[in-house]
Amino acid sequence: MKCARCFGPEDIRIVDSPDPRPEAQEVLVAVRAVSICPSDHHIYREGHSSGVVPDHPMILGHEFSGVVAALGSGPTGPAVGTRVAVEPAWHCGECDLCKRGLTNICRNVIFPSYPNRDGALAEYIACPAHAVYTMPENVGFIEAALAEPLGVAIHAARHAQMGPGDRVAILGAGAIGIAILELAKLSNVDAAFIVDPKVARHQLALKLGAAKAYADVEDLIGEFGGTADGANTVFDVTNAQDSFADAVEVCEPAGKILVITIPPEDHCEFTASSARRKELAIQFSRRSRSAIEEALSLISISKVRAPEWPRAEFTLDATADAFRCSVDPPGGVLRAVVLVNG
Repeated sequence: MKCARCFGPEDIRIVDSPDPRPEAQEVLVAVRAVSICPSDHHIYREGHSSGVVPDHPMILGHEFSGVVAALGSGPTGPAVGTRVAVEPAWHCGECDLCKRGLTNICRNVIFPSYPNRDGALAEYIACPAHAVYTMPENVGFIEAALAEPLGVAIHAARHAQMGPGDRVAILGAGAIGIAILELAKLSNVDAAFIVDPKVARHQLALKLGAAKAYADVEDLIGEFGGTADGANTVFDVTNAQDSFADAVEVCEPAGKILVITIPPEDHCEFTASSARRKELAIQFSRRSRSAIEEALSLISISKVRAPEWPRAEFTLDATADAFRCSVDPPGGVLRAVVLVNG
């Protein structure tokens, strides 16, 4: 099969590799669309992910959809020919955390595109049958791939338990930030504010219901900081090194911060006195848990308008260009998407 492998920092090449074969309780998916997540930038730009260095030139990509091409033995998923979206956090089902239902933090989790499991920027990928979900007929392959970042947003929103009376600040207007904005509006919050230095993204955020959009957190703090009209729920989804510290300063007393971001360095600093004096609740949120079906449903019934999220499309042969676009997206683009197998 043809695939895109990352041989080192900013070195992606199109090569041939053996077709994967589905093992017991797996399905083989012919990939159709892969949305490039900023978490893949770490291996692409730095050659490692949180200090974990791949032991081979990796295939990246974990937000994807496709068609079932073959079934392994034993219990399997949808029939050959079924259009599917895939949950990429593949849990074991046997550890103590899985038995408690905490499958997204499974002790033995396998995550395609994280060392050392190859991802989906290839013509085929073998996936556990339990991770494959049938797509609604009116959902396209690109939108089904975007169900993964929407699932991440759903998981974080479940932690946040947003509702009437809440005023929400979302630091970062990428795909996950925009998805959280849409979920906040569905939860009937009083107001949702977007902060993103890319001003071109503000127009979409305002169209989707943001009360205001800011290029810098200081502008939001200057307008509402220290008042009852400030944000009592803050989502950190910027992937910027100082964003958690910004979230602490933005959040009003007795508020909560949801941390989804992966900072460039594996640590972050903040003003402890601000967090303590405000008595903030801080919740980290990892990936998603049992959220893909809900994500597909929300897209299908247009409660989340993923087809309107600006994207740039590339062929598999142009994967290197797709990564360059993803690292520095033009205009209001939220995701670079690679189309595979036609």
